[in-house]
Amino acid sequence: MKAYLKEKLYYLKAAVFHPFDAFYEIRFRGRGSVPLAAVILVLFGILQCVSYQYTGFVINLNDLAAMNSVSIFLTWVLGFVLFIVSNWSVTTLLNGKGNLGDILKVTAYSLTPMICTLVFQVFASNFIIAEEAMIVYVITGVGTVWSLFMLLAGLCVIHEYGFGKTLIAILLTFVAAAIIMFLGILFFTLIEQMVVFIISVGQEFMRRL
Repeated sequence: MKAYLKEKLYYLKAAVFHPFDAFYEIRFRGRGSVPLAAVILVLFGILQCVSYQYTGFVINLNDLAAMNSVSIFLTWVLGFVLFIVSNWSVTTLLNGKGNLGDILKVTAYSLTPMICTLVFQVFASNFIIAEEAMIVYVITGVGTVWSLFMLLAGLCVIHEYGFGKTLIAILLTFVAAAIIMFLGILFFTLIEQMVVFIISVGQEFMRRL
């Protein structure tokens, strides 16, 4: 078990520094781990809650009185789940080779630089002055850019796409996500209206008894 975990963590680290090679190993030789990817995704959601509340006041512009940890966590985690499902649905139509598990691993592993810089941001922001805030912004910006690069590289590898086709697939992924969100909102709105109608009919029936 220890050796298994060590191997999975090794390829997580390799994905950060050598994304093309590491994601090739993860995709074609089964080096990645879906449970580890799920843990990273959950950890990222938790860190967003921590960052919202505990980032130093010098750069923290959030309204802490209105904070809802559950909402923040679900917004980030479900947002990435929506991206994963949307990318899978789009790339299935575009002959992409990656399956749902591959996309989950690439997406979650790509969050590693952002997680590291987010931890740094929360810690460092409590010890800096306003003039030093730019340093934190630059470091977190680098982490975000590196995560985006890892995601792009990973999607190229697992779907066996070129750079241009990967960008098109990502663009269509956001379109698909918007469509899924619209259909989801429409579905739940109809369900809500149906429930209200049934309750109204039931109340009217009870009044006439």
